[in-house]
Amino acid sequence: MKAAVCESFGKPLVLSEVPAPSPGPAELLIRVSACGVCHSDLHLIDGEWRQWGTRPPFIPGHEVTGVVEEAGPEAGGFAPGDRVGVPWMQFACGECAPCLAGAEMLCAAQRGTGVTVDGGYAEFVKAPAAFVHRIPEPLDLVDSAPLLCAGVTVFAPLRRAGDIAGKTVAVAGIGGLGHLAVRMASAMGARVVAILEEEERGDLVRGLGAREIIFSRTEKIRKRLSVMGGADLILLTAASASLFEQCVPGLGVNGTLVVLATVAESATIVPASLLQGGKTIRGSVTGTRDDMDAMLRFAAEHGIAPVVERHPLGSVNEVVQRLRAGKVVFRAVLVP
Repeated sequence: MKAAVCESFGKPLVLSEVPAPSPGPAELLIRVSACGVCHSDLHLIDGEWRQWGTRPPFIPGHEVTGVVEEAGPEAGGFAPGDRVGVPWMQFACGECAPCLAGAEMLCAAQRGTGVTVDGGYAEFVKAPAAFVHRIPEPLDLVDSAPLLCAGVTVFAPLRRAGDIAGKTVAVAGIGGLGHLAVRMASAMGARVVAILEEEERGDLVRGLGAREIIFSRTEKIRKRLSVMGGADLILLTAASASLFEQCVPGLGVNGTLVVLATVAESATIVPASLLQGGKTIRGSVTGTRDDMDAMLRFAAEHGIAPVVERHPLGSVNEVVQRLRAGKVVFRAVLVP
């Protein structure tokens, strides 16, 4: 099969002919329809996240959609022709404290698609049936690929926030994650405030469902949010310590800021500022299998799809460079 292989950290991916994977008894062989290109892939390709156990050579890609080509005899009711998706999480032990507490995405023994096992920058991928998700029929297999990471990453904290109808939900950073957060929060009935830099994207973001927009280059985030009574929930989807610092004072009473982006810089806040108003800051990463299935149903019911640009797998290195340069507006997907 054709695949884009990371043979060495920090180097361009190599388009190669490699053997197609052979599924085990409880696994599926999936013909890839599309694979989203996530910022996490850049960290993995560059060798910045070696702590996850990534070792070259490997095939990146963890936002995979496709059609079952072959199902093992113990593959849990899947059959050839089924529409499916393969996310980051491809195994969790089910026995550790996080797993038993309902947080399997924090399992230290987990295996990751395109991280510790080969991913979707290829014509075929295999995965355990227990960690593969059915894609509802209304969703386009190519356009929906980024739901497998970006979608569940923003849906999970929105779901955990409970009923957000009528509440003020701010989304800081309107890219691959942020544009889906705006769409999903709007569909849940929230008053969505989009925080972004580029004024030229304003009309586009309003079309996604944002009722208010704060342009962070020219406006004070704290001031604008305070006028609205403060945010009940802020999702930080941009990897910016400065943006994080600006968002914290914009929280309302009992407001929560959820960090979804991998902000690697140091940030400064005054802890005492959290006391008045009972404000909370926490992190969130991907979601559980139940979160994933709920998100896919929600997206299908509400007609929510990522805004994507499609590229052939052979253009993978050009796409990676465009992502590095910030030229991908929302999400790019590779089509074998």
